[in-house]
Amino acid sequence: MIPSIWPNDLTVLFVGTVVSDLSDTIGFYHINTKDRLWELLENSAITPNRVIKKDECKAMIDGYKFGSVSEPVRLMFIEKKTSQLLKLGIGLTDLNRRMIAANEKDKATRPNDDDVRQFIAKAAELTPRVLAFIMNPDIFVDSFKSRHPDANTTLGLQPFKVGSSEVWLLGSTTAMLRGEALTQQEDAFFALGERVEAIKGTN
Repeated sequence: MIPSIWPNDLTVLFVGTVVSDLSDTIGFYHINTKDRLWELLENSAITPNRVIKKDECKAMIDGYKFGSVSEPVRLMFIEKKTSQLLKLGIGLTDLNRRMIAANEKDKATRPNDDDVRQFIAKAAELTPRVLAFIMNPDIFVDSFKSRHPDANTTLGLQPFKVGSSEVWLLGSTTAMLRGEALTQQEDAFFALGERVEAIKGTN
C-alpha cells in the first residue's frame, strides 16, 4: 500500500476515506481524471499551481495500462509530486489504511473505530495544524461522532479539534457535485485557503 505523505508539523493534511486501487497501482494519491482535488487546491490558492494536471494524470494511467511508462519515470513522477507538496507543507493520507478499494462508495471501506483511534494517535504525535477531510460528509460524521458529538456534515471548519489540530470538512472530491452542493464545496476550499495563508503568515 502506498505510504502516507505525513511528516511532522505539516500545515495541512488532506485525509480521504480509503486508498483507491488506481492510486495504489500508480503509487500516488488522487490519480483519477474525475478527482477534482488538484483543481480545487489550485483554485483556492492552497497550491500556487496545479500539482497534477489532468494530462499528467491521464498519461500515468494510460502508461500503466499499456506499459508505456518506465519504472524510473514513474518513480521520478512520485518523487517530484511528493517534494512539491512537502515544500508547501501539505500531506496526504486516508482514514482507512487497512484496505485498497475501487472507491469510498463500498460500505466495507468505511473507517472503523480502530482506524479512527490510530489516526487520532498519529495526529497527536505529528501535530499538523489542519486536518482537512476530503470525504463524504456522512462517513466523516459516522467516524467521529462517538468521540465528538458536535461533528456535523456542514462543510468548512468543524467545532472540535483532534489534539491540537483544527478539523475541516471539505466533502468528497470525486463526488459528482452540482449546483449549491458544488458551490458549498468550493467555498469551503476557499475558506481553507485563506486559513492556510494566515497560518503561514504566523510562522
